[in-house]
Amino acid sequence: MSRRNRLKDSNLENERIINEIKQAQKEIQHAENFFQNATENELIDVAIYELESKKSKYQYLIKIAKEKGIRRSVKEYLIESMAK
Repeated sequence: MSRRNRLKDSNLENERIINEIKQAQKEIQHAENFFQNATENELIDVAIYELESKKSKYQYLIKIAKEKGIRRSVKEYLIESMAK
């Protein structure tokens, strides 16, 4: 595989990870909304479990992004998303 192809594959992988991080942030927001609106004890337990699960996934994706050296891209995205 040529250097150009490896670089392209790496960029595609980085983009995929960043997109997964974006999706994970949306999932956390949905889980937080579900938790805020849960009224029955059983639903509150489900909401807590779901929220913790989504946060764990997000933390895992951030770890992977850092390991792949795409910290700056992730950091820029996080700053951008917080500004919205």
